Amino acid sequence: MISRSTLTGRPFNYSGSLATGLTIIFPSSKYPMRIAAETIDIIRREITKRSPVRMGASRSEPLVADSVGETLKLKYNANPQAMSYVLPLLVAEKFCTVSDHKPFVIRRVRKTKRGTNGAL
Repeated sequence: MISRSTLTGRPFNYSGSLATGLTIIFPSSKYPMRIAAETIDIIRREITKRSPVRMGASRSEPLVADSVGETLKLKYNANPQAMSYVLPLLVAEKFCTVSDHKPFVIRRVRKTKRGTNGAL
C-alpha cells in the first residue's frame, strides 16, 4: 500500500497506478473504492481539454457546475469523489497543478519546446 493525502489533507492508502487503475483503502471501512483506468483517462482528457477547470469532487447535490466531477457524474456515471484521490497523483507526476484553496482549480502543465537558441 502507498500512502498519500487528498488536497484537503485527508490521508488515504492505495494500490495500483494511474495507468492500471486504483484501489483506495479507507481506514474506517472494509469496502475499498475502485477507480478504473478508463475513469483516470477521462479525468486526464477533461483537464487537458478544459484547463483551467474546477475539480468538483463533491458527491452530494448540487454538483459543482462546469467541473470535471460534474462531467464524470453526468456524462459517464462515475463517482466525482474519484477526483479526490486521482488528482494528488496527477499533481505528483506533474501532469497538472491545483490551486491551494477551494474551489480547487486545475491547470494542465504544458510542456514547452526549446527554441533554436536553447532558451525555454
